[in-house]
Amino acid sequence: MLLTLLRNAVRANNQDILKQLLLNKGVKKTRDMNSKQTTQQQQAKAKDKADKPVVLRKERQQQAAKKKAVPYIPGTVTLQILGAGSNGSPASVYLFTDQSRYLFNCGEGTQRLAHEHKTKLARLEQIFVTRNTWPSIGGLPGLALTVQDAGVKELSLHGPPYLDNILMSMRKFVVLKNLQLKTVDCTVTQEFEDSVMTVKSLSLYHSKQNGQSAESAETYPNKDSVVISYICTLKPRPGPLNLDKCVEHGVPPGPLLGLLKNGIDVTLENGTLVKSADVSEPNENPLSFIFLDIPSVDFLENLEKHKDLLINKRINTDNTPELAVMVHFAPIEVLNNNVYKTFLEKFAPATQHIFLNAAQNTFSGYIAAHRIQYQLNQLNPKVFPILAEATQLLGGLNNKLKKTKLEDVGGNETLSRYSESSGFEQKLQDLNTMSIYHLRPRKGLDRTSEAKLQPTEYINETQILPDFPSMLEKFKADVKNLESSPKSFPKYPIITFLGTGSCIPNKTRNVSAILVQSQDNSYVLLDCGEGTLGQIQRMFGVAKAQEIVKNLKIIYISHLHADHHIGLIGLLTERLKLETNAEEKFQKVMVMAPKQIEPWLNFYQECIHNIKESYELVGNADMLNEPLDLSKTHADLGIESIATCMVKHCPHSFGVKLNIRPIEDRREEPLSLVYSGDSMPCQDLIDLGQNCTILIHEATMEDDLEDEAKLKMHSTISQAIQQGKAMNAQHIILTHFSQRYAKLPRLPMNNQIKNEEEMEAEPLPSPSPSPMSNVSIAFDNMHISLEELQNFHVMYPVMRSLFADHAEELEQKALKREMKLERKRKLMSS
Repeated sequence: MLLTLLRNAVRANNQDILKQLLLNKGVKKTRDMNSKQTTQQQQAKAKDKADKPVVLRKERQQQAAKKKAVPYIPGTVTLQILGAGSNGSPASVYLFTDQSRYLFNCGEGTQRLAHEHKTKLARLEQIFVTRNTWPSIGGLPGLALTVQDAGVKELSLHGPPYLDNILMSMRKFVVLKNLQLKTVDCTVTQEFEDSVMTVKSLSLYHSKQNGQSAESAETYPNKDSVVISYICTLKPRPGPLNLDKCVEHGVPPGPLLGLLKNGIDVTLENGTLVKSADVSEPNENPLSFIFLDIPSVDFLENLEKHKDLLINKRINTDNTPELAVMVHFAPIEVLNNNVYKTFLEKFAPATQHIFLNAAQNTFSGYIAAHRIQYQLNQLNPKVFPILAEATQLLGGLNNKLKKTKLEDVGGNETLSRYSESSGFEQKLQDLNTMSIYHLRPRKGLDRTSEAKLQPTEYINETQILPDFPSMLEKFKADVKNLESSPKSFPKYPIITFLGTGSCIPNKTRNVSAILVQSQDNSYVLLDCGEGTLGQIQRMFGVAKAQEIVKNLKIIYISHLHADHHIGLIGLLTERLKLETNAEEKFQKVMVMAPKQIEPWLNFYQECIHNIKESYELVGNADMLNEPLDLSKTHADLGIESIATCMVKHCPHSFGVKLNIRPIEDRREEPLSLVYSGDSMPCQDLIDLGQNCTILIHEATMEDDLEDEAKLKMHSTISQAIQQGKAMNAQHIILTHFSQRYAKLPRLPMNNQIKNEEEMEAEPLPSPSPSPMSNVSIAFDNMHISLEELQNFHVMYPVMRSLFADHAEELEQKALKREMKLERKRKLMSS
């Protein structure tokens, strides 16, 4: 009996255990099934996420800001002078609100000024141009690439006819992958409206365009026969909400108050319609502004016909003019014309007039270029001369500048210097970049933030650096010993670097351009990036710049990337302008470029402006097999021959070699100058430049970024130096640096850089020459000859102390990259 009970107890226990096991198995199976379903769901979510387009954080912010801003009228509206139209800078105005951005005219250098003065282009969606000629659209290719990088998806370009054709012709060298660029012909679509303002377009026509009357030109617009002016009217902001009236109309607390405050009518729960105007104070006074472009006196006849549409003398209830400000894109000969003066006198006296041209405004606004030049000038005034623009401004115009600065006037009077009793003669002078006009809240003209030169400040910045003053003193003492060398050097070539950066300009390095003076009155330009003409004007001054442009014999374009040839049209146009005032015609400049540039030049010739008579096109490929002999056809040039080779970059990329023999030099062998253009290491270039005197080679990346350089088909610094060593070049000049090296690139010469104690123990130059002894680093506005190239390398220690913060930043970034790579290597090995 007992045995049976025990046996049954064991069986019961086993059943319980078996039940528990079965339950656990089911749980496990359920868990497995749930886990499998979760994994499948995660995979499905990952797939859905992968299928969706990637939206960057910057884009999400822009989309959110845009969505939020649509229904509202902005609280702040400001006109900012981005380029004042002085020699070397564009005439362009930036209008920004707390939700959107607008640009009026986009000449060469616009994106560089915007970058330097931190004018954000991320919300720019509307560009209005007054003409389709180069002074108004020359900066568009570079700006389009910049705003694309900033995340802008759509950009509308408003202006005269042919803008769509211009964009189409630019697409060969301006690749827009993520930016949709559309054009609006303002002779057809004459009004633009958004939540900020309405813009009415007014077309003005040339009175004598190819024998046409103004009426005929209006019917059949041709080339530059039409300019567009813009009459802008801000949408009035609703007055403040009156809460007492809201209570009277039965509006409950909550979101309805916000809608009424923003001018939106609402319907209450009981069906009552409450209008915003019924519960608000009176709306803001009407406010408008005009952008008027009169390129020449030939447009004044047509201006008279439309003057009633422009003249606005209405005064608001608060005694302010309805037309607050008028921006004039007009040369001085138009401003001095009696017809134009009479026209302007008909406006309300309190309307502010802003004039953007070279005669009125004398400073280009590029402060950073002057700052670094003043600092480098302490090292070698001959190699880094003070820019002529600064000399002219602070020399002959110093007294006038003092009178125009805001702080010298004092008080609120600085907001408007256009006196009601002064008449038209009292025009604003020297209006600079970053002068602003506050439209809302209404404050008027404000010049407190405008760009101005302060040389003392730039020099003082270097004096507070830890080691720089003592190293500079020691450097100058050592240089005196080097200068006592009796060795003589030829006067030419003299090389002036106008642009030493890559891709896009930054505030200290413009894009590629190198001016080579081969004889007293003979110049050759190697590449011609955006803003090259402006760089020449700032470097040499207006008078000398005109002489250089007049005596420019050759413009060489290495390849068709935009940063190497966008400045060509502006330079050719300037030559034609100078030729019209000259007693005799200029000799055509030889444009040596890939033949693929021809459609772009032909289009501009046929549809925009006649430039054909200013140049003669020579294909770079035509000089591959046999150098071009210039000794007989251009005997005054000082260049015997020019040869080219293909290099490794984009299709149709070339390197070039100039054999230079100045007329007064009777040496047996001419000097030779080789320029790589953009290229990764290339054997053909080595063969072309064997035993050359000077090699100018691109060095876009530092050595740690060799893979990135290879991907973009550029060279690192060490690769460029090695190219020079392989061709046995006497001197190597590095240029075309990535914009991350705004001041000094990260050189592979740390072991050669000595501190102050080592320098005192070992006088310059060192007995054994370093690998950098024949290597020079190009800077914008560097003016150098063979004599200065001999000892350029001795400046590196003091140069590094001058840019110590920048050098330390580069070292920190390199260290972070190395640490990141080390972590990746450890992960791969584990």
